[in-house]
Amino acid sequence: MDWMYDEWQGNPVWHYLLALGIVVVAMLLGLILRSVFRRWSDHQHKSGHAIVASGLKAVAESMIFLCFAIAQNIALDLVVFSHGLEKFQEVSSDLITLLAFARLAWQLIRVPEAWLGVLARRDGTSLNSMISPMVRNCLRTLVILLTLLQGVQIISNQDFTTILAGLGVGAAALALASQQSVSNFFGAIVLFVNRPFDMGDRIVYSGSDGTVEEIGIMCTKQRTLEGHLVTIPNGKLSGDMIRNISKRPNLRQIHNFTITYDTPPAKIRRAVEIVQELLKDHEGMDESLPPKVYFNAMNADSLNIFCIFWYHPVDWWAFNDFNQKLLLSVFEQYGEEGIDFAFPSQTVYLAGDERRPLNFGDLNVKLPPEIREQIERDESDAASQS
Repeated sequence: MDWMYDEWQGNPVWHYLLALGIVVVAMLLGLILRSVFRRWSDHQHKSGHAIVASGLKAVAESMIFLCFAIAQNIALDLVVFSHGLEKFQEVSSDLITLLAFARLAWQLIRVPEAWLGVLARRDGTSLNSMISPMVRNCLRTLVILLTLLQGVQIISNQDFTTILAGLGVGAAALALASQQSVSNFFGAIVLFVNRPFDMGDRIVYSGSDGTVEEIGIMCTKQRTLEGHLVTIPNGKLSGDMIRNISKRPNLRQIHNFTITYDTPPAKIRRAVEIVQELLKDHEGMDESLPPKVYFNAMNADSLNIFCIFWYHPVDWWAFNDFNQKLLLSVFEQYGEEGIDFAFPSQTVYLAGDERRPLNFGDLNVKLPPEIREQIERDESDAASQS
């Protein structure tokens, strides 16, 4: 065993073996701890402790790399490197440790996600679905930026102030170019505070009608009724008018049934009664919003039966099915009662037609045939003289 005390590159061989053993043992310990933390996390999850379970899960997924980073720091202290390799060893060791803790921080983002999930289940809204992606992406961006800055500091061996001063011009240019991004980020915060919609809501924005699929840091994605995916910058979305169709308490429908002028009063009353009977205690009726039916207007070419009703809950297809049944029933019962629907029409009279009314100013009258013939002869003589 004397060979273990032989030196290689200025270090006894047993130092190298001990360093390797420390790393191997640390890796095995990491595997064991990962298994333990995973089981512990599953137990906490089944017990209903989602936040604790997510934290344990994050630690479990980072344990092997974390143990390796700690072990390599201890192992490398047992080995003396030459002056040329000593600086490289220190930098590489620090970078490995940095990446290990950065991975842990990345995994720990599960904890605020789980907390938002608990809040969402508690208040019965889709708060987690709306906020969780934004919080997750913000924290991931923060972890990446801090890791990069710390990595630059390790490699350059300079403090943050010197690094930021060296990046001054570039930072100014970056800030100028990222104005829109900053606007979109704060737009996301405004959407979070005001909550004009939730995930899955149907909204109308700038003529685009569809369902909200994702709310991110910079933009919101909407799936239109035609199936297109529309990306809307949060800066614009938070500053303009948004119509949330899903937040309607009910659906409203207005009909105007027009009937002919020669309909007798009794049948006009009956026309109103038919619609009232069809809408009495109708499907989807809210007791606070009963339907209204009136004979409300005498149009130029028809008598108008006005009808308005509300349907809830907001189920678009069920509402259309009920509305179709109503219209078919009105059409059938009006036909059975002999009530004719009116439509715009014109009557054309030919010259010499005895039924043609003659205009005297704004007065239309029908005259006996002999007087009509005399008036027409006078009109014809006047026209020939002119």
